[in-house]
Amino acid sequence: MNDKSEMVFQKKFSWTAIKWLSRLSYKFNADLAFACRDIDRQTYSRQIHVRPTLLVSSSDGSAWISKGIICSPAGCALSVKVISGLGQQADNVSIISGRSINKFVGGLKRVETDFTLRIPRDGKTYCLVVDGGERTRIGFLCFDSASVEFYSGVCSPHFYRASSPGRYSELRAKRQDYLAMLDSCDFDISCSLKFSIVVPLYRTPLKFLHEMVDSVVNQIYQNWELILVNSTPECVELCAALDQLADERIRVITLDSNKGISGNTNYGITEAKGDFVVFFDHDDTLDPFALYRYAERIQDCPDTDALYCDEDFLNEAGEYVAPHFKSDFNLDLLRVHNYITHLLCVRASFAKELMLRKEFDGAQDYDFLLRLVERTQNIYHVPEVLYHWRISDTSTAKSAGNKNYADDAGRRALQEHLDRCGLNGTAELTDSACFYHIAYALNEEPLASIVIPNKDSVEVLRRCIDSIEEKTDYRNFEILVVENNSTEDATFEYYRTVSEQYENVRIATWDGPFNYSAINNYGVGLTYGKYLLFLNNDTEVIESGWLSSMLSFCQRDDVGAVGAKLLYPDDTVQHAGVMMICCRNEGEMGGPIHVFNNLDRDDPGYMRRAVISQDLSAVTAACMMTKRSVFEELNGFNEDFEVAFNDVDFCLRVRSLNKLVVFDADALLYHYESFSRGYETGEKKVRFMREQGKLRTAWAEYYVNGDPYHGPMSTL
Repeated sequence: MNDKSEMVFQKKFSWTAIKWLSRLSYKFNADLAFACRDIDRQTYSRQIHVRPTLLVSSSDGSAWISKGIICSPAGCALSVKVISGLGQQADNVSIISGRSINKFVGGLKRVETDFTLRIPRDGKTYCLVVDGGERTRIGFLCFDSASVEFYSGVCSPHFYRASSPGRYSELRAKRQDYLAMLDSCDFDISCSLKFSIVVPLYRTPLKFLHEMVDSVVNQIYQNWELILVNSTPECVELCAALDQLADERIRVITLDSNKGISGNTNYGITEAKGDFVVFFDHDDTLDPFALYRYAERIQDCPDTDALYCDEDFLNEAGEYVAPHFKSDFNLDLLRVHNYITHLLCVRASFAKELMLRKEFDGAQDYDFLLRLVERTQNIYHVPEVLYHWRISDTSTAKSAGNKNYADDAGRRALQEHLDRCGLNGTAELTDSACFYHIAYALNEEPLASIVIPNKDSVEVLRRCIDSIEEKTDYRNFEILVVENNSTEDATFEYYRTVSEQYENVRIATWDGPFNYSAINNYGVGLTYGKYLLFLNNDTEVIESGWLSSMLSFCQRDDVGAVGAKLLYPDDTVQHAGVMMICCRNEGEMGGPIHVFNNLDRDDPGYMRRAVISQDLSAVTAACMMTKRSVFEELNGFNEDFEVAFNDVDFCLRVRSLNKLVVFDADALLYHYESFSRGYETGEKKVRFMREQGKLRTAWAEYYVNGDPYHGPMSTL
């Protein structure tokens, strides 16, 4: 074509002609034909590729954390640096290289190296440049504003994305479309129980009053009474508006003066005639399905004593924002934060027995819940956003962070709860309002047996054992290293010296093929501790209180296993618990994943769940403690799980004993696992899939129903 885009030459070839021309070219001009054929391959063989896998903000918001993989030709020495937009080397960027793995890609030997960058969030452009020398083509990864926006969208952790403004706005729009179709739907239910909805009023703005009342009147389930307790009789307009409410199911109780939030609410509880009492704030609103979903649950499970649901905020612009997708009943999470909040519905007999206590005003609902769970744990979570918590100048949602008295009231309520339960712990305030910390004390100092399987890897094992011995404040422990088919002389020399160096270290030999479950079961039989700690050799203790902290949870009768918080060496999260992802259809894999993986070390995560101790379905046995009695009751690890999922299976069996699996956020270790683990290949992939199938067969209910502690919205 010429510069005027006019066709100057054109010829069409049939596929047959092309095939014969190709054969002739290889026969009479082989060198050129082969060069043309292999040009892409030759280019790839010399090219360095840089691929981002993650981009998140640091916990303090000052930097971007980017992880990725450098894929380079085998045998070249890499030079890695970051330059600024002006082409100068950026010394304010942290670069950490991880593990390198040899791979064959397209028949070519390549090396994949993990990396982590911490790039200042200063609005400037940065570029990662990787040079392999004269025989390679430089690879680079640019971080300008457009690239950062793109990477943060497609390379962020997949936890609770549904709570982000854009995604949640889409979900709310779909919900509104669904609610608009209600007139043509039939939602009959045979349940006959009655809900008593108690609402204390205090200078309630009339607009909020009408919206609150309308949200009750418009409930799909209609067997309710609405008890409005007016503590401000001097508000003439409010009293007049209450007089105009015509629905006979609405009862107004006017007090002579304000008795405080607890006193006002208690008047309503006393007057309640329903089977269940529902606590409802005067300026909030309900989804039309709120009472219907509650009635459904109670009809299906008559022993249900209390219910709560997911919630969001209703802002001053009338938008629904910041949803809280909650855990199913989670005792240890409740003990550090009132995650239940709204819409609490309690069997009337419990509500009338417990009432609210005025001395805990500001945290009266938290105190009520803590006393309730001492009487019953038949508490059900409806995993659906059915409550809208209004954000306004008069609402508690907007001012909660400024109420120091409420924070202290919550701490006192928690301390009284611990004392009543006979738990040797101290309730402490934290830097985050409405979040607490419990410092548990040990009731005794039993022997803890630490079992570490090992094959060669002397320096890795040395780092692990030295860190335990040098950094652990709890001293009544033994270490059993289970030798598994090592071949290096240095390994056996280290076994001899470490046993001499530390009198509480012993070596045992496993003669069979590698089977993680069997090796640990064998090791346990050679230990003496009341408590067992399973530990990977590629871990390193960070803080001295890790072992005593795990023991303080594990000593409780209701706890069967405890897991630690593990970090990659780049100070991002490797493990903050394990969750089971449900399968939306039979073809999906589902199953266990690590939650909050790759977040910054101190990033609180969604609803601070990456930094607070709580109950979960499973934790990793890279660092997991259990009682010997529980281990023996379960007959140890299931040896059918040779490599993968043995810890998940063990934890789910612990849960089947009605014992808790606790994630201990205060037990902190490094885990020198690859920063960005790739997919298994070959026989390893076959074995992985086989063991995944075993887990899916054994625990099908988790694949169908998902994880009770992390709901279906966690990975949307």
